[in-house]
Amino acid sequence: MRTSVSIVRCPAYQEEIVYQKIHEAIDLIGGIKTFVSSGEKVLLKPNLLLGRAPEKCVNTHPLVVKAVARMVREAGAQVLIGDSPQLDSAQKACDKNGIGDVAREMGIEIVEFEPRDVLNPQGKVFKSFTIGTVLQDVDKIINLAKLKTHSLTMLTLAVKNMFGAVPGARKGQWHVKTHIAGKEYFAQMLLDLFYFVKPVLNIVDGIVAMEGKGPGFGDPRTLGLLVAGADGVAVDRVIAEMVNIPVDQVPVLKVALRDGYGIGKLEEISVRGERLEDVRVPDFKLPPAQDIFAKIPLPVVRLLKACLTTHPAISKEECEACELCLRACPMKCITSENREIKMDENECIQCLCCMEVCPRGAIELRPGGLLKFFSAMRRIMGRN
Repeated sequence: MRTSVSIVRCPAYQEEIVYQKIHEAIDLIGGIKTFVSSGEKVLLKPNLLLGRAPEKCVNTHPLVVKAVARMVREAGAQVLIGDSPQLDSAQKACDKNGIGDVAREMGIEIVEFEPRDVLNPQGKVFKSFTIGTVLQDVDKIINLAKLKTHSLTMLTLAVKNMFGAVPGARKGQWHVKTHIAGKEYFAQMLLDLFYFVKPVLNIVDGIVAMEGKGPGFGDPRTLGLLVAGADGVAVDRVIAEMVNIPVDQVPVLKVALRDGYGIGKLEEISVRGERLEDVRVPDFKLPPAQDIFAKIPLPVVRLLKACLTTHPAISKEECEACELCLRACPMKCITSENREIKMDENECIQCLCCMEVCPRGAIELRPGGLLKFFSAMRRIMGRN
């Protein structure tokens, strides 16, 4: 079984250029009418992590959303835009990041994800979900992801972007349910969810990507690329190769290849447009490492978690005590006392929901005591 993934160069966020390049990317894999038909209701699902300005590279760029909306309308279909940010409504997030302007200009409805419980009998591990009602009420879904790093999943691309199908704060509940079993179990959930919701087309905005401390406060990195494909795992696999990250460092891809989700073998992916070897980014900056001691027995890790893992910590100089992190924390282990935010490290499950919603980037990953010790020893021994 083979699938196609297109890579197209796009030099800047200029409306007509973005439209032409997305048109080219979709044409390389069959054209828009391969994916949507006249009269259908189509949901565009961008990344709406936080309501931040487009230049911060946190969300899918408004011009990418606009270009795809134009193409869907040209195919005779109706367009909706929707996602479910952790705290804001979709409407508020769109108003802050420019997608709201696109929606108003084009007369497109922005829809909120009201919860619906659904069964997933075909899931390999997870047999039920709570997802946004609209996801089952539309005819097709087009997934518009942002190319970013992620401190928990290494990369957040096509597959991870569909975690937005889970309404609001319920995302935190999934972190609670899956944290003890580890990142691969979380990745299984993401994959079962992705192939249940099953967008017909995945487009990843890598015109300006985010590297380093993603998904909310990394560094913008101009790549000038758009990537598109029908299979989300194949799209993610091509991008991981492009930014030089081994599959075994990306839990979603590692699990997909091991358990047979999607198409993750490069030899089964036909790359169209730009050649992979011509667009590789060998120095793409990764997020802070968290799995240095992944092979330590789980009971020991549980006992010494605060020492053996990195954990979120508040920068008092940056924190404005807005308390958004309190609302986002699924474990309720963050408190506010006299406008000072405090975290209980013993209860923290390192889901990083607090980091994702902090508007100031005032939460950072810091190593526990033993990690600091081992890092110091490595420096002394010249093993950096």
